[in-house]
Amino acid sequence: MRQRQAPAARHLCRRRSLFLGGFMIRIKDIAEKAGVSPTTVSNVIHGKTGRVSGETVEKINRILEEMNYVPSISARMLAREHSGLIGVVLGYTREGMSYALEDPFIAELVGNLEYQIQENGYYMMLVTRYQGRDLMEQILGWNLEAMISIGLEEREIAKIRSRFSGPMAVIDGYCRLPEGVVNVRTDDWGGGYLMANYLLKKGHRKLLFLTDNDHAVDHERWLGVQAALEEEQVENVASSHILIAREPSERKRQYQEMLPFLRKQSALFFASDLYAVEALNFLQDHGVRVPEEVSVAGFDDVSYAKLSRPALTTVRQNVDEKARRAAQAVLKRMREEPAEAEYKVSTLLIERESVSDRTDRSEISENI
Repeated sequence: MRQRQAPAARHLCRRRSLFLGGFMIRIKDIAEKAGVSPTTVSNVIHGKTGRVSGETVEKINRILEEMNYVPSISARMLAREHSGLIGVVLGYTREGMSYALEDPFIAELVGNLEYQIQENGYYMMLVTRYQGRDLMEQILGWNLEAMISIGLEEREIAKIRSRFSGPMAVIDGYCRLPEGVVNVRTDDWGGGYLMANYLLKKGHRKLLFLTDNDHAVDHERWLGVQAALEEEQVENVASSHILIAREPSERKRQYQEMLPFLRKQSALFFASDLYAVEALNFLQDHGVRVPEEVSVAGFDDVSYAKLSRPALTTVRQNVDEKARRAAQAVLKRMREEPAEAEYKVSTLLIERESVSDRTDRSEISENI
């Protein structure tokens, strides 16, 4: 047993120094310069300043800055006797993308999660499923204290939960979740209904909802669209739901084949801004004026939605709140505080220039 503990013990000793420019900076040296004990310096470095005067803390921090001392992150973890890692497990991928973070919405969400986790004194470990890599091996190998998953399937969540006992939250879970797992999701049904109702009020009855799948988040958005269409007694509602290819080159080929059909529609509502902006560019490249001939709308309100030309009308989901709720949920469970089983994040319609108003045209044609 002693032999197994020896490497960790040696590592713990090494945390007290740092090489800089060929010279070793020791906590002992900093303590001598500050006129305090090494323990006091160590406490300041690790944020344990409850029994240290403000003047001493300021003095030690000034010396640390002068000597360019950077404490080891692994040493901090050892000092706290836990890993300090909260895993963000990313199972959501799109075919044709070399990495899931190429999706701007996923990148924005992960960035917000990292901010929330670091603000609470922890470190984010990004764990990805890519080309069949084993998620379980990565999750268990890093000794995570808590976990937040994005885009995992029901069977994957259940498998992880059977072996991972730490606090766990799921973002956008539309499946049965194991006991104790918190679900943080957008009101996707409400967002779909919100945009479809808006488009109908603008006179767009030839409306299509386009997505690359019909499950989970995208299915909920379609159900919202469907409800709005049925309320307005639009005929052949089921034909308004169009599945498009996930692979970019295949999707482009599909758009080319569908171009005569797309020209006959008044509005195209895509399940994500990524697809909406892509289609907006395709239509304009092929001589279709947006929004004069065909209106285009999206969902997410990612950063480039307002940079497209015309700027994209879309549904905003509050990414900041979603990340904050997920981080707070696992942190509360880590502190053994009560946390709600589910948080639902509201949506907001963002009106820009990619949708035209056809109500005036209808009134003119009726008068003629």
